[in-house]
Amino acid sequence: MSAASHGRRPRVNRKVPAALLVLGLLAGCTSGGGPAEPAGGAGRTVALKFYDAQGHGTLLSPREARAVTHGSGGSDSDALVDPRTLRVLDDFPLYEDGRRLRFDLPGGGPAALALNWPTDQGFSTVVVDNGGAGFTRGATVVFNHAAADDAKRRLDAALDLRPDYRRSARFTAAYRTAARELARADAADSDAGRGRHGQRALSAVDAAYGQLLEEYGPRARRTDAPWTGVTAADDADPKRWAPLAGRLARPHGWVRIVFDPDDTDDTDDPRAPVPRRYREAVAAAHAAGLKVLGQPVDSAYANGSEHPGLGTRAGYLARIKRYVDAFPDIEAWEIGNEVNGCWTDSRTTADGDCTDRLLPPRDRMKHKVADAAAYVREKRPEASVVLTLYWQLGTDAARWSAFTWPRANLPRAVREDIDVVLLSSWIEDAPLGLAFDQVMTRLAADFPGRRVGLGELGYWNEDTSRFYWAFDKDDPAAARRQVARRYYAAALGYPSSVGGTFWWYFAQEMPGDAGLRAAVRDVS
Repeated sequence: MSAASHGRRPRVNRKVPAALLVLGLLAGCTSGGGPAEPAGGAGRTVALKFYDAQGHGTLLSPREARAVTHGSGGSDSDALVDPRTLRVLDDFPLYEDGRRLRFDLPGGGPAALALNWPTDQGFSTVVVDNGGAGFTRGATVVFNHAAADDAKRRLDAALDLRPDYRRSARFTAAYRTAARELARADAADSDAGRGRHGQRALSAVDAAYGQLLEEYGPRARRTDAPWTGVTAADDADPKRWAPLAGRLARPHGWVRIVFDPDDTDDTDDPRAPVPRRYREAVAAAHAAGLKVLGQPVDSAYANGSEHPGLGTRAGYLARIKRYVDAFPDIEAWEIGNEVNGCWTDSRTTADGDCTDRLLPPRDRMKHKVADAAAYVREKRPEASVVLTLYWQLGTDAARWSAFTWPRANLPRAVREDIDVVLLSSWIEDAPLGLAFDQVMTRLAADFPGRRVGLGELGYWNEDTSRFYWAFDKDDPAAARRQVARRYYAAALGYPSSVGGTFWWYFAQEMPGDAGLRAAVRDVS
């Protein structure tokens, strides 16, 4: 997401958690077989006992638990979701009542809890879904134990779906640790024991699951022409990045070229020729054997705060037309970038914060996407039409979440004009981790007949939030390499995979980092 790369990452006005409520005592059972808290509260409240993320078995106060979920500065990330579709049912449901964080179950069906939580692999979106069925009645739950149990169940299901996966020694060691620690949690005679061994099991499941996805993806290669992508943005020199990208990503290399309206030689005039340097960039990419994904409007500009013309439906389409008409040889077009980000449909402050003031209904992203997709389909029927969603679940209001916004804003007629759906992931803002397989499987199910993959990806750059760490808390450069290795590989492991994974800071970071280059080369 270029808002991050330009240092203009739109920050979100997050909903303030509900005021403290005084409720009756709970009905239900304690996760792991411990003593239940007394009944009450109409059986519709779930209380959570959080234990430390290091697996010591130390019970955390509500304030301490929230501090863990906030990482190094993030806000609340909790959401109640449909356990099957991951559609957000309630945003920021946790509240403090006495010694516990609790949530009230919504009416109308089961609910799962999703929030950001760390293991020794870093932060993940962790989904606690009560064995897959969701919560339907009140209970007291040891979070760490329940999270590990649900994650292990999903890992076993993932193995069943991949009978051809050859288990490596590293996977096997982590899997055995997960099974052993989960058995100890099940057998523990105290909640502290369940919390201690549950957290250790969760870390081991995270390690095993990630190893499975990383090892399986490149071997699966479910498509004859997977996309291995990088991004060229800002002032990157095509004479330098194109040959490198061509060498790393062949034979199915792609470059995503961001056509930046901030260029001094660019203009909002749809009749003006495109800047010469973009013609040079496209030519250099093709000469290096790369295919091109063109991006005329990055999400940072879609609301028109910096370029007013792009905020309107007509102005957005005019820019799409300008670039599509200028480049008949570009192989794919990103007709909407991070379309569910609140900053695309909201007025933003000078600091980039989303406000409650939305754009006029006629100028919302859903109309811009529909117009752009239809135009590319008609004008360039041979080109792929690409839509990018922004990964977020619980880090903003429900309406903007990755599985809620598309259902509300992309009718069937629009979906029929889209060929590829990508998920933009900045995991220091909104982690994936343990949820990766669950999320990608759900994305494919929500867009049947479409190819799915990762859009832009990056980690821990000076312009990003750095709220949530991954893999190595103390060495961001080493963690960045692991992020690239894991996600480039894992994105290939699904029946409808396209791959993608267009590393944002490719031109700035990969030339001097052999580990990052290897992440691209190893999957291609």
